[in-house]
Amino acid sequence: MAIVSHKEFKAFFESFFLPVYTLLRRYTGESELARDFAQEAFTRVFEHREEFETVENAKAFVYTVARNIYLDHCKHQRIRERYKAHLDEEDAEDGDFLKEVTRQETFRILYEAIDKLPAQSRSIILLNLKGNNNSEVAEALHISVNTVKSLKKSAYVALRKLLSKDILMILLVLMEK
Repeated sequence: MAIVSHKEFKAFFESFFLPVYTLLRRYTGESELARDFAQEAFTRVFEHREEFETVENAKAFVYTVARNIYLDHCKHQRIRERYKAHLDEEDAEDGDFLKEVTRQETFRILYEAIDKLPAQSRSIILLNLKGNNNSEVAEALHISVNTVKSLKKSAYVALRKLLSKDILMILLVLMEK
């Protein structure tokens, strides 16, 4: 007996909707999603209702379609998650790249300003940026620690005039990290 008439389909639907829905609910863990999948499966049965020779064929078809809808959903979710992870990774890489560009540009501007300092002040600042303390700078340049402090202080004053307030703030932020 084929499920040709609306009355026959309604009887089929009423007999098998709950079992199909319950099965999908168990796999999806979500009532609404399971209901949507079950309805989609029965819609496909209705579209092909004239092709079924028996109710058993229609029943096998509805379960197979329900399973395939669920598997397609799972596959789509995995693809979506991989895509989202890929986007998150790109965003992180873009953020790292942008930080590095900002850092390099900040240092370029800083070194450009340092190059405008008098020779001894420039040497003191460059050695200091390499991590040398005042005593090490004094020893390297064969001058007193007090001269290093004094020239460093005047170099900072000159750099403040050469660099805008915003660039100094960026530099301070980048040097903290």
